Amino acid sequence: MIPWLTWTPRTGTLRRFLLCWLLGGVWAIVAAVTLWQVVQSATHQAQSLDVRLVQALSHVPPHTAPGQPAFRVSTMTGEWVAGDRDFAPFPWRNEPSATSGPTLYVAHIRGVLVRAAAARLPAGTAGRPAETLVQVALPWRDRLPGWREVVFESPLAWVYACAVVVSVVIVSGVLVALRWLGRARAALHDPGADTHDYAGPSELLPAVQRMRELHQRQTQWVDEQRRFLADASHQLRTPMAVLRTQLQSAIAGDVPVSELLPQMLHTVDRAAGLANQLLSLTKVEQLKRTGHLAPVDLHAAARDAVMELAPLIGAKRLDFALEGTAPPVPGDAVMLGELLRNLLANAIHHAPPAGRLGVLLRDGAGRTELVVWDEGPGVDEDVRQRLFQPFSAGKGGTGLGLSICRQIAGAMGASVDLYNRIDAGGVIGVDAVVAWGQGP
Repeated sequence: MIPWLTWTPRTGTLRRFLLCWLLGGVWAIVAAVTLWQVVQSATHQAQSLDVRLVQALSHVPPHTAPGQPAFRVSTMTGEWVAGDRDFAPFPWRNEPSATSGPTLYVAHIRGVLVRAAAARLPAGTAGRPAETLVQVALPWRDRLPGWREVVFESPLAWVYACAVVVSVVIVSGVLVALRWLGRARAALHDPGADTHDYAGPSELLPAVQRMRELHQRQTQWVDEQRRFLADASHQLRTPMAVLRTQLQSAIAGDVPVSELLPQMLHTVDRAAGLANQLLSLTKVEQLKRTGHLAPVDLHAAARDAVMELAPLIGAKRLDFALEGTAPPVPGDAVMLGELLRNLLANAIHHAPPAGRLGVLLRDGAGRTELVVWDEGPGVDEDVRQRLFQPFSAGKGGTGLGLSICRQIAGAMGASVDLYNRIDAGGVIGVDAVVAWGQGP
């Protein structure tokens, strides 16, 4: 690529760059045209001066008049005959020859640079009995055109006029563009304004809309974090207060220690579970910020989660099945395992003893699904969506499991939802469906 096409200034303002770049280009063209016109005018005037000098050789006046070429008439040996004595004789003895015509050369008269012409005149010319050498000269400066001739007696006047008009148009356009950019900057500084009121350049409208979307998301995220921290503080404060009361009762001897210790253990487990869920939410936020997803084997992830929760499955004597196959999906292996453990733990908790529980993988029609199913009592429709909100638990639990599941799924480009499984008009279980793709 051409280097100057990719060059950008490191400092300065956009206004200065546009004005210098655009106006500089216009006036660079004007300067080039001016230089070309000066060269053409100088060449034409120099040629005209040479013709004038040659013509003046045959019309030598009796004396030098102002504005007329200076002249000198000499013998062939260089002796002065007539004209300006300060005009040095022609320095080359063998030139000009009688047949070659006039000779043009450069000389000085009283320190002034002149353009001179010399020619041999045969005897009898102008009443002279012998052959003579005639020299005429004009100042060198007469060969250079004056600025008036260059500007007003040539097309340059129109070029300058057009350049001034173009410069005014460029300056006006740059100022209008800068005002548009100023409106865009004001819109960026006011992300809460409606995009319908945007009055800047249309090319920057997507950037303004994107900035406002990011601002709205950031504001929403900050509000959610504030509510979450407030709820988390409240939720953690409750088991700590209960544990404190239990310890005080044990110290005072109001309740037998054998009864308090299991209660205290349950309270500690509840607080530890809540802390672990909060750490999982932190990992979800990291996954959202990095956005680094890699293909994950759903079957392997489901098998690992089941092996980890096998003691809980065995404790309730559940009949478990892992069925189906599915292609790898974009995700994060660690967070997908967290999602599966939450769904499985929820299903184990609600499954009846000695009931059935399973994980089903299926793929088709542009949609990949992982289904955790159980034979639980079902979910009321009025509380189904509320279960995915933080600290909105059913019976038992911390109220964060399903909320974390939905956030993990969203970070991996998937969705998660709960559905009652109906048979013969009655609820026979619950399906927790994690889906990648939109399907047909």
